[in-house]
Amino acid sequence: MNDEAPTSQHTLQWTIHLLRRHPEKAWKAGAVMLLASVLVGVAFRSVGMGVLALVLLWLATRDYWLPVRYYVSDKGAGVRYLGAVYDITWDRVRYVTTTTEGVKLSPLPPRSRLEPFRGVYLRFADNREQVLEAIAFWTGCSSGKTTS
Repeated sequence: MNDEAPTSQHTLQWTIHLLRRHPEKAWKAGAVMLLASVLVGVAFRSVGMGVLALVLLWLATRDYWLPVRYYVSDKGAGVRYLGAVYDITWDRVRYVTTTTEGVKLSPLPPRSRLEPFRGVYLRFADNREQVLEAIAFWTGCSSGKTTS
């Protein structure tokens, strides 16, 4: 069938590991996390609170330390990594913002106060044009509109 070729062409999966892209930042990030954990432990006079602070900081920055999987398919787009799944269906995408590093798919209008905190951010991995083409294809298919 003719419909299968464009569909498979616009279905993408890729993985980005920011630690491998920017290994020089690991020492700084690790040092800041360790220092903050020690300060919390000293402030609360508790080793447990210091360890908890370290765990929470690591969880907050796990997209740097671990490989992150991105996908664009007929159902929507998303990001997956240890313990976190962020995805959005095409019918929910109301606004697309493109940056040099990636593209954000938002369910809210661009001037909403909550817009910076909602949506899915897809980082590019030397596949900028493919990702933007796939997003344009799927958002056009789902709603009959084109993105800018």
